[in-house]
Amino acid sequence: MTVDLDFPSVVRAHQAQYPLMRPQDYGKLAYQIEFGPRHMALEWESVLSGLQREWEEAPPGDASPVEDLGAGLCRFHLTGGCDVGRAAPLLARLFLRTARERRGSLDGLGQKLELLGRLDIPGMDGWLAEYRRQGCPVPSHSGAFHAAYRPRYRLLEAWYAHSFSALLEIDRLARAGKPAVAAIDGRCGSGKTHFAALIQELFPCSVIHMDDYYLPMEKRPPGWEDKAGGHMDFSRFLSDILVPARNGAPLCCRPYDCRSGRLSRAADLPPRLLTVVEGSYSTHPCLAGQYDCTIFLTCSPQEQAKRLSARDARTFARFRDRWIPMEERYFKACGTQAGCGHAIDTSRFFTS
Repeated sequence: MTVDLDFPSVVRAHQAQYPLMRPQDYGKLAYQIEFGPRHMALEWESVLSGLQREWEEAPPGDASPVEDLGAGLCRFHLTGGCDVGRAAPLLARLFLRTARERRGSLDGLGQKLELLGRLDIPGMDGWLAEYRRQGCPVPSHSGAFHAAYRPRYRLLEAWYAHSFSALLEIDRLARAGKPAVAAIDGRCGSGKTHFAALIQELFPCSVIHMDDYYLPMEKRPPGWEDKAGGHMDFSRFLSDILVPARNGAPLCCRPYDCRSGRLSRAADLPPRLLTVVEGSYSTHPCLAGQYDCTIFLTCSPQEQAKRLSARDARTFARFRDRWIPMEERYFKACGTQAGCGHAIDTSRFFTS
C-alpha cells in the first residue's frame, strides 16, 4: 500500500484537535489508517454487545460524528441522543464489513512511521524505537488521551459513515413490515449503482435501474434532449414498477435495450417489502409522492470526469457532450438535490 498523500495533513489536523496526544496516539492513528479495524474482526455478538454498551453510555455531542482519517477511512464517534437499539446493529454490520474489506501491510505502516519520525513530536523518536523493537503491535490510546478526550468510536469505510443516516432510514423501511420504495438519484459517476448494491447486500430488497426505462427513439417527443427526462418512459415505469411495488405486488421488468431499440423479454420479480430504484431521473416531479425515502448522490466535476473516463474512455465524450448537460438541466429545472431527503457528496470516498 502506498502512503496516503494526505497523512501529514491528517496528523496536523489531529495535533490541532487533540493537543494532548502522545507519541503512541500518533502511532495508533498511523496503524488505523493503514490497517483499519482488521485486528478487531470479532464475532457478531461481541461486536454488537460491546457497541451497544459503549453507545448507551456516550454523552450527547453537537459535532458531526464523522472524523475523516484519509485513505477512505474515518472514525465514527458514538454520541448520545440516538436510538441505539436501532442504530447499533447497522453500525456493527458496517464495522464488520470494514474489517473484512480493509487491507494493509507492514511496509505501508513503516512508511507512515517514518513520516511521524520526521515531524516535531516530543518523545516520538524514543517511542518509535521501542515500538519497532516490539514488532509493531496494535497500539492503544495513551492514558492522557483517554482522560482528556474519552474516545468512543468505531472505524468505518468513509462512505459507510457519510451514508449512515440514509442507510438508517432504509433500515427503518426494511423493518416496517409494509411495502416501501426508496430512490437514489444523482449525477452519473457518483456511485448510485454501487450504493444500491450495498443496500441490496444489507437488506432484502429488489433493485430497479432507471437506465432500463428509456423511451424508444420513435416515441421521444420533439426536442427531447432539452426536456427534463424527455427520453424517459415514466408511464411504463409507473405501471410496471412503482404502482405494484407500493402495493406489495410482483414486478414485471421489461428493460429497454438501447442497441436493438426494443424492450427485452419480461422478467417477473417476486413481491418484496423494500424496492430500491437507482438512477438519474428517478425522482422526477412526475413521480412525486411515490417514494418513502429519496437520496441524492453527487460528486465534483473533476471526480466525475475521472470516474467516467476510467469506466469507459470510449464513451466519455458522449457523456461529457450529451448526457451530463442533460442531467444538469434536469437537476436545475426540478430542484432535484434540494428535493431529496438525503444528499451525499461521494467525491472523496466513493467508487462508482
